[in-house]
Amino acid sequence: EKKEEIISLYESANWEDYTVKVHALKSTSLTIGAERLSAYAKLLEHAGKKEDVKYIRKNHLEFLRMYDEVCEGIAKL
Repeated sequence: EKKEEIISLYESANWEDYTVKVHALKSTSLTIGAERLSAYAKLLEHAGKKEDVKYIRKNHLEFLRMYDEVCEGIAKL
């Protein structure tokens, strides 16, 4: 559900809400020990705050790939 929301915000270029959702995912992923995903989310969050759309567009798909990887790892537990 969160992933779909992030994708939707990305596709609609709603960078303000995208940044908020990435921030929330950053915190949640750190809480569960997904430090790499959290660090990546932090970079995207900072890019969103600076309105660095180029950086977001360049790194969004890798961020989603990492997110999927973490979710798949959790599903195996």
